[in-house]
Amino acid sequence: MAFRTTLTTFTVKTGMEVKADEWLRVLIERKAECIETLDRERMHFETIFKSTRDGRMRLSWFDVQSPGGAHVGTSTLAIDKIHIDYWQQCIDREIPPETFEHVVSFVPAELENLIRQRDE
Repeated sequence: MAFRTTLTTFTVKTGMEVKADEWLRVLIERKAECIETLDRERMHFETIFKSTRDGRMRLSWFDVQSPGGAHVGTSTLAIDKIHIDYWQQCIDREIPPETFEHVVSFVPAELENLIRQRDE
């Protein structure tokens, strides 16, 4: 497989939970624009989860991406700029993200072939 699978959890700054919920609503409302960003990032799948642990809101990103994609920070797309602005406002950089170790993926051959085709 020529793609990587990641799961990373970030802690939201205390007091920024309402703003983080607003951020998620913006991404949901502008889903079509978000999907348009995936090709430049060579992202095949991206999803966001929300949880609370130890009284703190956490946002987790699960994604499947091929190497060589552009970083969101280099984008000129409006939705990416909005996303980065919310990120900077909401994510607590003083708490290191929790990165999960990828162990194994179970991907049907049909789906793996589709991902390879997108990479061509």
